[in-house]
Amino acid sequence: MNTKQLASLMVLTALLPFALLTSSCGGGNTHTEAQNTQSEGGKMPVPVILDCDLGSSTDDLFAMMMLYDAHKKGKIDFKALMINRDGLDNLRIADIFNTYYGFPKLPIGKTHDAPKNPPVFIPYWKLAKPEEYKEMPTFKRTYTDEQLQQLPDAETLYRQILAKEPDTSVVIFSIGFPTNIAHLLESKADKISDLDGVALVAKKVKAMYIMGGDLSQTMPEPEYNLLQDPQNAMTLMQKWPSKIYFSPGDMGHKIDYTPENVIADQTKMHLEDSPICMTYKLFECNTGQRMWDACAIQQYLRPDLYQIHGPVKYTVDSQMILHEQPGTSHYMTYTNTAEQDTLILNHIRETAHGGLK
Repeated sequence: MNTKQLASLMVLTALLPFALLTSSCGGGNTHTEAQNTQSEGGKMPVPVILDCDLGSSTDDLFAMMMLYDAHKKGKIDFKALMINRDGLDNLRIADIFNTYYGFPKLPIGKTHDAPKNPPVFIPYWKLAKPEEYKEMPTFKRTYTDEQLQQLPDAETLYRQILAKEPDTSVVIFSIGFPTNIAHLLESKADKISDLDGVALVAKKVKAMYIMGGDLSQTMPEPEYNLLQDPQNAMTLMQKWPSKIYFSPGDMGHKIDYTPENVIADQTKMHLEDSPICMTYKLFECNTGQRMWDACAIQQYLRPDLYQIHGPVKYTVDSQMILHEQPGTSHYMTYTNTAEQDTLILNHIRETAHGGLK
């Protein structure tokens, strides 16, 4: 996730000249897995899992609200929320948002061996501690702290969900650190499934959508999310067996949902006391925050708003810089015009209510 582009090591990866992207895409291919897997004509909604690093930037929160809304509209079946940033406060935030938006029993998977002390740009985790920060409102929660601490590890919850779903059906959104995904890939056969992690993913997962990459022509820079956990990033990039759609940082950087507009939109929808609105009222969110993570969700929900470069293959070096090679399973999304960017922002604004509108 991404207010990431703000710190000195936060510039995302430079991959290709933009002109090359356009020509290699044949002028604007807009096909993604969404066109094959979204619920249509009575088909079952697509099972999806969100893996995010709650507790720092607000684009994770908008990604969650977009999935809440899509679930309520029957477009997806929101199966679980995996947290890849360590700490009880981040689990509390997940519980607050799930409860407020009508998903009190949405399964939550907690991380372990996560990156230590990653940057925090907007400390909205304080919403979960009104007893310590007296200016914070008290939001209803479903779980006690003791229950949150007993939540399953993310890789266990992944295995439980994947084992029960139809083959080649699940879509995973990874908009934070690669820790949980790598743990899943390295998991062994067990009583949940006689398949190891790689085989289970290959059998059950249709595609993964990752926030990461860069379309600019600048010098390559480390990819922020991967840089926080490089060993597990290498595992993900080397072992992931199905399709990956990358949502590049510089594309999301163009989508500026300003604090003023967030508060105005929430107020118009009579959600001025919602956790997202209170985040923008109580914390300094004019930090360069953009809708990076939300774009990773939206490229699945609204593929008509994007173009796609690929298929290719991306590898990652020891500096966490992505490199393109010939291949058949990786894609990079992008936009061509300011009009597209406006439509993208408008759609995010229209769904930033978690289905409560």
